[in-house]
Amino acid sequence: MTAYAHHTSRMGQSDFWRPDFIVRWFHARLPRQRSAQEAFDHILLGCADLDVGVRWIEDRTGARAKFGGNHPGRGSRNALLSLGSSHYLEIIAPDPAQPNAPDERGLKHLATPRIIQWAVSTTDIAEIQRTANAAGIKTVGPQPGSRARPDGSMLRWLTLGIVSADSLVPFFIQWESGTQHPSADAPALGTVASLEFETPEPDSLLRLLKSIAINANVRQDHERRIVLTVVTRSGETVKLT
Repeated sequence: MTAYAHHTSRMGQSDFWRPDFIVRWFHARLPRQRSAQEAFDHILLGCADLDVGVRWIEDRTGARAKFGGNHPGRGSRNALLSLGSSHYLEIIAPDPAQPNAPDERGLKHLATPRIIQWAVSTTDIAEIQRTANAAGIKTVGPQPGSRARPDGSMLRWLTLGIVSADSLVPFFIQWESGTQHPSADAPALGTVASLEFETPEPDSLLRLLKSIAINANVRQDHERRIVLTVVTRSGETVKLT
């Protein structure tokens, strides 16, 4: 029996169209709201040189990232640190072996390492796209991605981008079934104390995040920044931006 038939058989068809019932029925079908700290898959720390980025993080946290691999055709390579199960920090920089590849994230122009993006995990990227489109939000993708790990095994995933001029808006990632999550064997950085956002337009960002089922702590500031606060293995609290 369908949900509709079940309710109308018990309540009468006219009851289904009562405004209070419609609201409850609609909200029961929305994706479960998650906090940004719960929802994030990984945080991207951009830099113009990978070795510089690895040292920058090590100087601040005491953790040395492990080389992850190259992104063929994307012009970038990375090193990784685990932030707990299914969460990690990706240090991403231009790949010298791909000098003619597009620099989509503007990594070559970064004067100092900084957090540039964040990715949200999902197990149903098609449903995320439907939810976003229903809310009037344009998307790009899903697009496949892959890279070879140092041991030769392949990581594969799908990403879905949100069309927005706001750099604080995340993209979504769905890992291929059977793919080992990068956090599983990356060196441990520590645990996440908070993931927050600063922007000149907090209300606009909050509305967009809520429409894709994410709750976040957003503060007003003259600059747009992703602020990641971690507790390192030694117990020190470090703020990364």
